[in-house]
Amino acid sequence: MSESGEPSLTHDIDWPMLDKKRYVPLNLLSTFIVRSFLYPFTLVRTRLQVQIQSTIYKGTWHALHTTVRYEGFRSLYKGFLVYNCQLIPGLIYITTFEATRARANIFTTNEYIRAAIGGTIASLFSQVLACPIDIVSQHMQLVGLTSPGRKTRTKHGISSVSDTTLSQSSVNRRQQRQIQRIHVPKEIRANNYLIFKHICRTLLYNQTTDQDTKPRISFKGFYRGYTISTFLFSLTSAIWWPSYYFYQRQMLKIEKIFPSVFPLPLLAIQCIAGPLSSLTSTMLTNPLDVCRTRIQVEQERRRVMQILYELWQEERFGVFTKGLTARLSHSCIYSLFIIFGYETVKRVSLKEEYRGQVRW
Repeated sequence: MSESGEPSLTHDIDWPMLDKKRYVPLNLLSTFIVRSFLYPFTLVRTRLQVQIQSTIYKGTWHALHTTVRYEGFRSLYKGFLVYNCQLIPGLIYITTFEATRARANIFTTNEYIRAAIGGTIASLFSQVLACPIDIVSQHMQLVGLTSPGRKTRTKHGISSVSDTTLSQSSVNRRQQRQIQRIHVPKEIRANNYLIFKHICRTLLYNQTTDQDTKPRISFKGFYRGYTISTFLFSLTSAIWWPSYYFYQRQMLKIEKIFPSVFPLPLLAIQCIAGPLSSLTSTMLTNPLDVCRTRIQVEQERRRVMQILYELWQEERFGVFTKGLTARLSHSCIYSLFIIFGYETVKRVSLKEEYRGQVRW
């Protein structure tokens, strides 16, 4: 019993407490709804990270406005169906995280260490499927992204004309520094299936320098940047989950000190802790995320250190904030809704013997 006479309730729901048959479909449904709502921010984040400095978009809201104005509202959902294939590795991630965190009790009872171990291992497993899906969806998101210049809308979509106010040397210099992406012919840009097919074929067939040699089938294109991608998401998870439990515990401590001033349901506290954790992990890992995106969408194969050096030459300290508004908007809002769905689904999916033992 607590001092108030209220029975002691657990704040955390472990993997063995869940009815998996109920938990899995509900988790998939809640994740799909959140991803659908926030997908435009995902697309804009990718575009901002790929552009050189501010040659195309000035920021997140300018990118959203410009994309809708010249390419139409539907363009905000380019690659959406492919992106939602991430639901499968996402399910692998969360189930691996919960199972690993529960079994980590063997090594330590510290919940922060358990969460870091669970998040790291879950990322290692899920990235095997997530990486190729991420690469294809990123290429689809970039279809229609033009080089610097005036943009004009035609019945076939967006076209670009060189800006006459720029000097010829400035135009040449910027064009030389544009990211060399997979070229999608204009005649198929209105058909998402044809775009998907073209990108997959380009990634699948490894082009050789010898013109007489036929392209070889290789899956390397689907796993470009796999190492940095796995490292990034493992690091993000190792920061995010301990931060989530840390912020949650700090707010619970404040609640105990000021019970009448801070009477929040546990679910509300968790929904505050989620965005705070995303703020922490996003700020710390943004340069790596920019580097990962560059590596995965460039046709030319280059080392991580080359990309990081180039980013530093282009952006200097701006690399820490490049695409950050879009990424923060996406990750913080995503965390808010995903934690609301995740924690609610866990409570709804409790086995009968544990009902009444968990604080809402």
